Amino acid sequence: MPRRRLLAGVVIAAVLLVGGRTVSALFADHSWYGSMGAAALWSERAGDMLLTYGIGWVLAVVFAFVNLAALGRSIGSLTLPRRLANVEFGEAVPRKYLDRFALVLSIAIAAALTPALPNWTLLAIARLNVTFREADPYFQHDLGFYTGWLPFEKSLYSWATLLVASVSILIAILYSLTPGLRWEKAGLRMSAHVRRHLSVLAAVLLLITMWSYRLESYDLLIQGTGDERFFSYVDHQWLLPGLLLLSIATAAASITVLLSGWTGQLRTSFVAVTVIVILSVTVQEIVPLVVRRVTPKTVQLARERSYVATRADYTRRAFTLNASSYGAVAGSAVSAALDSVTTSAAGQQLLRQDSLVYPGARGLVVVSDPQLDVAGARLGDGLSRLGYAWAYQSLDLLSDSIPRRARLISVRDLRTRVRQLAPVFTQGSMIEPMFHADTLYWKVELYSASSNYPLSQHFVLAGEERSYFRHAATALVNARTGRVMMAADPAPDPIAQTWITAFPSSADYRAPGIARELTSAPWEPVSTAPGLTADSTFRAGVTRLYNRMRAALAAADLKAFGIAYDSLGALIERRK
Repeated sequence: MPRRRLLAGVVIAAVLLVGGRTVSALFADHSWYGSMGAAALWSERAGDMLLTYGIGWVLAVVFAFVNLAALGRSIGSLTLPRRLANVEFGEAVPRKYLDRFALVLSIAIAAALTPALPNWTLLAIARLNVTFREADPYFQHDLGFYTGWLPFEKSLYSWATLLVASVSILIAILYSLTPGLRWEKAGLRMSAHVRRHLSVLAAVLLLITMWSYRLESYDLLIQGTGDERFFSYVDHQWLLPGLLLLSIATAAASITVLLSGWTGQLRTSFVAVTVIVILSVTVQEIVPLVVRRVTPKTVQLARERSYVATRADYTRRAFTLNASSYGAVAGSAVSAALDSVTTSAAGQQLLRQDSLVYPGARGLVVVSDPQLDVAGARLGDGLSRLGYAWAYQSLDLLSDSIPRRARLISVRDLRTRVRQLAPVFTQGSMIEPMFHADTLYWKVELYSASSNYPLSQHFVLAGEERSYFRHAATALVNARTGRVMMAADPAPDPIAQTWITAFPSSADYRAPGIARELTSAPWEPVSTAPGLTADSTFRAGVTRLYNRMRAALAAADLKAFGIAYDSLGALIERRK
């Protein structure tokens, strides 16, 4: 009895510690989003994570427990050797202990598969129902289906496949340790219970395979089998109907395997699975190869002409720059060496010495006497202070020497800070220091990007292969206060427009005024008059180079300053 009480006490203490840390972390996280003016985004994030992990955990635990419990029923009773004095005898393990072990193992399986669950941002975009008001010409789905729902469904499919496959393998291994499944000279022998259980799992795996054929049909529009992976005539006329046929045949095979396995007709199950394997290889490999081999080259080129034109049209829309962006690219006349203004470690240190937020910054900073509008959570007193100390594992926060009005700057890395507030956007590869008056800002360009946009060409952009890449906004981060301002593109794409409408706090009302002076693109609507557009582009280029010269001087980087100065001269000469 004392041992049980001690064990119960340890378990209760562990639960309190873990629960307290979880609650304090949630409190600190909510406070951080609140200090950044993004409480609605925190609510969306928390709700999506609760749905994803909650439903995912429940489904994984139930699926694993049902299979493990069915395995336990086939064993009957488990007997363990026990010894009393000099007498050895077998003792049956109570059924409740077996069920508890199955539940614990099921929870462990669900925990191991947690990283494979869809990211909350995928669910958020899927729920926002992005609409392009344009359908693809083959499935007649709105293009928002490919950039919004399809990524979430693919991630869900990967998790479901991993769950079913891992549980099936585990069940087969455990059955092999029992008399119900054994290998004899006459072949593989299994009991009726084992045969039926494995037949059900095989049928579920076939249904997962049918799901994969559905996803492969959409993937053909994203990455076809033609030259340079474009959607071709063979994909349209042969592979798409073939994948539909495979889906129907796999569904029929799943029912056949279930019924034949249940009744003991294993040969029928084997034939059904073999037919699906042969049909899959024929449809996906042999038929396209034969069609391409027997079709004359001139006929192929004629057939592919319309598909190539479709690809060019979708590529143009997926990567089109707006008029202001074209002007910025044409008129900047800035060397690529200026993309990273600070080329020396000493220069980078000079820019960061008065910064709360900068690239690569780490650790918690406490601003005891904030004189500026510092973007950080207010420390406060009582439970608030205790919650922060527990969340950040810092007992110093409990000290009376730190005033209650102190601000906590926890997320200090520039990219992480921007990513927390704009998680659906891809960040540009460059971080540019720029000055407005005497204030240093870090500028990061944000893009709506997707690898699932259909029918367009793929390019490697921002470190990944993309089939859709449109400018969405410019993020400006005040280095001294950590305040993040985001100026939306004047003509946002449907993804950016939907996100900004759902979370209007993502676009700060103060940003456009500063952005007009710090960025190369004019943020007011582009004028149709050629002279005005040229003047605006020239002023933007001069301002951009001036800011780069200032940042180079602040970083004591004379080489970067010289390059910017020369570029400014070249720009003025071109103007003349």
